[in-house]
Amino acid sequence: MDIVQKLEEIIDHFVKQASSLEGSALGSLVAEATSHSSLFAFSEILAVPNLERTETSVNLDVLRLFSQGTWSDYKSERANLASSFGPFSH
Repeated sequence: MDIVQKLEEIIDHFVKQASSLEGSALGSLVAEATSHSSLFAFSEILAVPNLERTETSVNLDVLRLFSQGTWSDYKSERANLASSFGPFSH
């Protein structure tokens, strides 16, 4: 299996999961996706309609940061996200 095909499978997995989850379960999925060692593209996950209906916007903020943000954006937002989203507290 080549790298592109493996990446497509990983993205597809997260998109399918996000499509079937709601509420706080989406936060766990976002944490898993953004910490996945092989995943560096998040726009497909960000496009899942369920994320627009989450209880908190932090899920969207994290995906937008990873999908479209810069290192400066990350550094300035890290403190704000840390209180709601554990992986950013380091």
